[in-house]
Amino acid sequence: MKIEKFIAGALLVLLFQACSKDDTNSVDTVEFSSTSQTVAESAGIIKLPIMITKALNSSVQLYFDFSGTAAMNGDYQVLTPSPITINSGETTAFISLQVIDDSIIESSETIVVKLVASGSGLSLSSDTTKTIYTITVTDNDTAPASDLQVDLTWGKGGSDDINNEDLNLYITDNVVVDNGSITSFDVYANSENITGFETATLKSDATDGDYYIAVAYNSGSTAVDFTITLNGPGYSNKSATGSFTASQAGNAIFYGPITKNGTSFGRLMPAESTFYKAAAFYP
Repeated sequence: MKIEKFIAGALLVLLFQACSKDDTNSVDTVEFSSTSQTVAESAGIIKLPIMITKALNSSVQLYFDFSGTAAMNGDYQVLTPSPITINSGETTAFISLQVIDDSIIESSETIVVKLVASGSGLSLSSDTTKTIYTITVTDNDTAPASDLQVDLTWGKGGSDDINNEDLNLYITDNVVVDNGSITSFDVYANSENITGFETATLKSDATDGDYYIAVAYNSGSTAVDFTITLNGPGYSNKSATGSFTASQAGNAIFYGPITKNGTSFGRLMPAESTFYKAAAFYP
């Protein structure tokens, strides 16, 4: 009888020790509690819910990154930078971002958020589909009926922050081209946003004549590709592309002329002179 009690007691001790060891070495998992949603460009702030299998014993950092066809600080802003800290006792967390409601006319775009790493004591879900969240943003802008809208975008389809390169947009008139150089011009309309893309409009009531679109590389230290897109009478998502090298900050590229006659806007062609010191834009 004593031997049986001893064996039973020993088994209970071993079982308790095994459970305690498992609890000590167990690793909680983290994943998105849902993996996608579609929102309008006017949605504002969006919170992506993260779920942990059980309350953490200590604080842990969670890392994530962004990709997709939308551009950071062009189409959306990150309100919760990586990494976030999930505190002890918590079972939920959120990654927040804000969709930029601009006037750019564009197709639907995606923002993809991926959980990539975590601190000790927390592992990513083995179901990789639950570590990726996709937001589809639908545009809410329409082309003007009688004006000509010009949009300038760059950094699309990557994870780079477009604020690393500051581009500005101008519609100019009274442009003088002399021996392959633009010697003078006036600014009819401009867009110099600190965050977000650029939009300028050539109004139907503007004086008839020739106008040029100018893209200025205001500041930056990297090469940048850009796209200008025109919408309005005679133009439906008509685009032209260009680029600046890293050393061309402070320069501008002119496109034109666009010959305006009432609500008719003539064909856009590259200007005879492509580069001009952008300092002239900032007297």
